Amino acid sequence: MCLGAGTFNLLASLLGGVLMSLFFYFVARWATTTDPQILRLLLRAAKLRNQYDPMKLSFVSVTRSPSC
Repeated sequence: MCLGAGTFNLLASLLGGVLMSLFFYFVARWATTTDPQILRLLLRAAKLRNQYDPMKLSFVSVTRSPSC
């Protein structure tokens, strides 16, 4: 709804604001019917950023023993 209001203020178009609000409403409804936990995951992703940060990847060393 806030994006719809922002679009209305940016473009000075009531139709643009209403269409943007409806678009995000239906995308959110589709996402929750597809996977009910997806919005919770997206909203918590900012808090759990350190777990998913690829720059903090620690590599695992693998050694192969000689076969007999």
